[in-house]
Amino acid sequence: MKKITASILAAAALCACACAEESPSGPLTLPQTIGAVLARYPSIDAARAAIDAARARTMQSNADRLPQVSAQAGYSYTSLRPYVALSIPGMPPGAIYESIQNSYGASITARQLLTDFGRTDRLVDMVRSGQVSAQDALEETRHQLGYQAIQSFYSVLLLRSSVDVAREEIAALEEALRIAEKKFGAGSATKFDVLTTQVRLANARNRLTDTSASLEKEENGLRQLLGLGLGAPLALTGDFDAGAPALPESVAISDGLVNRPEMRLAQDDEQTARLRQDAANRGARPTIAAQVTGGVEDGIVPNLYDNKGYVAAGLTLQVPIFTGRRLAGDRMEADAGVRSAQAHERELYDTITTDVANAYSDLNAARARLASAATLVAQAREALDLAQTRYANGVITNFELLDAQSSYRSAELGRLQARYDCVLARQAVARAAGLPPAQ
Repeated sequence: MKKITASILAAAALCACACAEESPSGPLTLPQTIGAVLARYPSIDAARAAIDAARARTMQSNADRLPQVSAQAGYSYTSLRPYVALSIPGMPPGAIYESIQNSYGASITARQLLTDFGRTDRLVDMVRSGQVSAQDALEETRHQLGYQAIQSFYSVLLLRSSVDVAREEIAALEEALRIAEKKFGAGSATKFDVLTTQVRLANARNRLTDTSASLEKEENGLRQLLGLGLGAPLALTGDFDAGAPALPESVAISDGLVNRPEMRLAQDDEQTARLRQDAANRGARPTIAAQVTGGVEDGIVPNLYDNKGYVAAGLTLQVPIFTGRRLAGDRMEADAGVRSAQAHERELYDTITTDVANAYSDLNAARARLASAATLVAQAREALDLAQTRYANGVITNFELLDAQSSYRSAELGRLQARYDCVLARQAVARAAGLPPAQ
């Protein structure tokens, strides 16, 4: 009993250690987020199952090249039937039965394909090519999920920062409203100042509500990718690394044409189609096989059927003569499959080139917006400082101060959005070039 208890405790400790390794403590970084998504998402398991199914199909197709052994056994019972009686003078009477009353037999047959002049070999190669395609499909799934996790991760960071900016704006407006109401009570401000501040505060609260709702949806989407339940804590740490360099455009295009999972899948499809075409062209070739059968038969009517064992061996030659145009249809279908795969590759060539060009266009635009956003924030900050000084000296109205505050918050959000766009544009360049998802 003590040994059983110790074993249970040891297993529980191992499980706890494994869970601790799978679930990193503290906020998730971007690489940890990507790793967690790729380790747990069901689409990855489905892609791995597709690889196992492809391996099984390879085993099935290879079976025709291996010896095939089958066993047969039978037993029959026949009731007594009419017989012919014989009476020959000088000899004892006799009779001839129509059938054996009881009989059984057992046999084992072995068949080995000697050659079909390469047709089975091509079929096996074709199925094995499907196994390679399944592996490339797994990589494509990993790419899609990885970049989806990147976008979701940065979207959550953006919206959380936007919520913080919105709350700062609301706090500033609430303070402005308090001052305006105080001045209105003292007779140094008008009702218009109070109403204007109240309207701006209500609009800011509405924007916070919309931004918070968007944040909640993005967090739920990231929780789904991570395999977490709704409402589970989601601690993230990271920043918008907008300054990291991207690949040169010419290199990104050449890499994309080689590394993109879609292109590899298209090339796999063409290879499979060509093997199918070769197998279809060999469909009219003869098949030569060897067969050996051994067994035993017995009948239970004395003097008519003695126990016997036997062995039979031979070669079979099978030549298709007329197949109802099936072979011609197979060849036509295989030829069409090759043309379709080649057309898909040409389409992907143009698509990848366009994807890279568009990603660089977005990246250049995002970098330009980021540069102007930094200047705009500095100018808006300076304008706000001047407005606060002038407002304290009674030179400008509360309405003008609120305009300066609103301009500064808008500039902050614009810079935040530009940094977000720049990061995503860099990731889009990496994805178009076929690079694995990474920070």
